[in-house]
Amino acid sequence: MNATISSKGQLVIPESIREQARLQQGDQVDIGFVDGLVVLRKRLRLSASQVRAMLAGGGELPDVTPAVEREVAEVVADVRKGRRRRKETA
Repeated sequence: MNATISSKGQLVIPESIREQARLQQGDQVDIGFVDGLVVLRKRLRLSASQVRAMLAGGGELPDVTPAVEREVAEVVADVRKGRRRRKETA
């Protein structure tokens, strides 16, 4: 799919992508640039217990491992090929 960035830097995310990502009006997204890819991720609210656990643990995010980088690359490749991925449960 293609999209065009406006003169204000705005981008319309195609409806089918919004549906797959479960993005709705008012949702916030994290935006990053990694190895030549612009990555968007829906920002999820943390529960009170998650916030307490982060504060107790110093609040640092885990390092990105090669396994995580491979998984992200696989997901991006699947999306580019038009394949849907089901959300994995931990």
